[in-house]
Amino acid sequence: MRQPSRKLAAIAVLVLAATGGLAAQQKPATTYKNLKYPPLHNIQVPKPERIVLPNGIVLFLLEDHELPTVTVAARIHTGNRLEPGDKTGLASVTGSVMRTGGTTTMSGDKLDDLLDRIGAEVETGIDEAEGSASAFALKENAPRVIHILADVLRNPAFPQDKIDLAKTEIIDGISRRNENKDAIAQRELRRILYGKESPYGRLEEYDTVNAITRADLVAFHKMYFQPENVILGVWGDFKAADMKALIEKEFGTWPKGGHPTPPVPEVEPAAKSRSGIYVIDKPDVNQSTVMIAALGGKRNDPDYYAASVLTQVLGGGFSSRLFNRVRTKEGLAYGTGAAWGAGWDMPGDYMASASTKSGSTVKALNVIKEEIHKIGESEVTDAELQQAKDSILNGIAFDFDSTGKIVTRLLQYEYFGYPPDFLQRYEDNVRKVTKPELLKVAKQYWDTNKMFVLIVGNTKEFDESLASLGPVTKWDISIPKPKAEAVSAATSESLAKGKQLLAKTRLAMGGDKLAAVNDLVETGTMSLQLPQGPLTLNVESTQTSGGKSLQKMTTPMGEMVQGYDGKVMWAKTPQGVREAPAGAAEQAKEEGFRETVFLLARAGSYEAQALGTVALGDKQVEAVVVTDPQTKQTVKLLIDPGTGLLAGKEYTGNMMGAPGEIQEQYLEFNDAAGIKVPSKVTIFQNGQKKGEVTVSKVAVNTGATDAMFAKP
Repeated sequence: MRQPSRKLAAIAVLVLAATGGLAAQQKPATTYKNLKYPPLHNIQVPKPERIVLPNGIVLFLLEDHELPTVTVAARIHTGNRLEPGDKTGLASVTGSVMRTGGTTTMSGDKLDDLLDRIGAEVETGIDEAEGSASAFALKENAPRVIHILADVLRNPAFPQDKIDLAKTEIIDGISRRNENKDAIAQRELRRILYGKESPYGRLEEYDTVNAITRADLVAFHKMYFQPENVILGVWGDFKAADMKALIEKEFGTWPKGGHPTPPVPEVEPAAKSRSGIYVIDKPDVNQSTVMIAALGGKRNDPDYYAASVLTQVLGGGFSSRLFNRVRTKEGLAYGTGAAWGAGWDMPGDYMASASTKSGSTVKALNVIKEEIHKIGESEVTDAELQQAKDSILNGIAFDFDSTGKIVTRLLQYEYFGYPPDFLQRYEDNVRKVTKPELLKVAKQYWDTNKMFVLIVGNTKEFDESLASLGPVTKWDISIPKPKAEAVSAATSESLAKGKQLLAKTRLAMGGDKLAAVNDLVETGTMSLQLPQGPLTLNVESTQTSGGKSLQKMTTPMGEMVQGYDGKVMWAKTPQGVREAPAGAAEQAKEEGFRETVFLLARAGSYEAQALGTVALGDKQVEAVVVTDPQTKQTVKLLIDPGTGLLAGKEYTGNMMGAPGEIQEQYLEFNDAAGIKVPSKVTIFQNGQKKGEVTVSKVAVNTGATDAMFAKP
């Protein structure tokens, strides 16, 4: 066997000796804490080229030839904080329909087909503080897709059908916004902090969305979508000179709009002094979200760096004080932590929070408060300081791991007026933070006497009364109903005729026999028109003269039961029984008022106003608004002038979650114990057919007891 040369052997010995590789000369590490690591190499960050076009567009270009793709991102100086309060939702609809509605030269549907064929994307949107747009394409399709992006930004068509669709989606979201407790907590924390009517706290409501018109979208777009407000970033497989020429061709001819850059809305002065305990009762959950928060600052504040490090110590990860105490030691929380949410151009919020079972709500809050107090009493340890810094600094490396992140970060800095090296400055300042600075920030900001508490949960199951901690504000999250159609002022003539028509209908539908009905059971089917397709359910509905109700529905997912005992509404599904929110109980109460048999039985105690003749399908009927003087509930009855029979009803109500203008048309009737009950009903919402109900069997006075309607 050939022996290795003496020269190679000597080199090997020298290498081992130089690296400490000779076992006889190296002392082994007894713990990982003794391991020593060399400092990390400096990250070499490519620098995008910055160009300002003659019409004011700011452009960043960065070549990246790793993949044959091109990506474009845009920021536009606008935001929903600039929309009028009575049309909240306008910015969101505008940002959505700019893309879905297409342009004056290509419809949104054709645009979808084209982009799908070439594997490209173009998107637009508007959030609180900015508008955004993006495009993605293979290198060879980039010129075509950038042309489309420019056309979408400059020449949106805003077709009415896409506007209506966008508004419907928002309205559906409004109807479901109180389902998730964590989403409620995040949303309402901002409303408490900034104020319900402020640009940072107001919500889209049915009336504000319904008020939005196409003319509003056109005006909003014209005001803010101008080249002076646009910042573009492009990265990918191209030559910078060629891409600059392409951008100038597509965007350079966009004439200036001349509107000044919109100012940032001010935050209410009162936001700095919010305090106290706010509670949102959500009886259908068995966990609580607990938050303690206050108004913070901006990212360019001198305290931002120390505040970031301190918050990491308090609740920034598995080694934080809150995690170790609230979750690990006390076992109170599924999740806990703290966050310093500094804003870019307006004050953000900071908070500590936990998610805990209902029966430990107050205890979890008190433990969080204790840890907040402690962090302001003495300096953090050296180990805590170093660990917090390392956690922040190690994460910064991931801000440079793609050209996309580099360019989009520069877009953000340009948009909000920050220096392009802000991240590097942040890194340098975090390294310089000292323990005395952390203590100063803790005393200045993390003072529970200057913070407010928000709790979302089932108050009946809390371990203690919140009143023992101080004044409690019950925070209302009920969803305002859409405004009912305006009715002309009543006259003596319209009231007299209304009373006459109502009496005629009562007689035609059963007369005095209606008053003898204590309960009514209807069995049949309900066919619904869902976005996913038609759905038919077998339904048994029980109603009482006292307003209680019980619906049993057979669905593809199993049997579902929904009950209302006069105060509480509940639902039973294969997943269990839960109490519905207060708003659902209010809806059940309204439905009880509108139920045909019992409404007509009590007709003598209601006010009736005749509105004249209106069209219902292919026939003319008499419209009468019936009002309960005590509850102010109303319903419009549509009466066949020949027979006196009820031809239908109109009211503002909920159909599959979202409220709207509901119209019921009665085509056939069942006779039961001398009364007439609608047996074939067609239901419309906002003019669109939503379902049909066919009643095959009716029974009256079945002996229904209160126990039937009680929550199991």
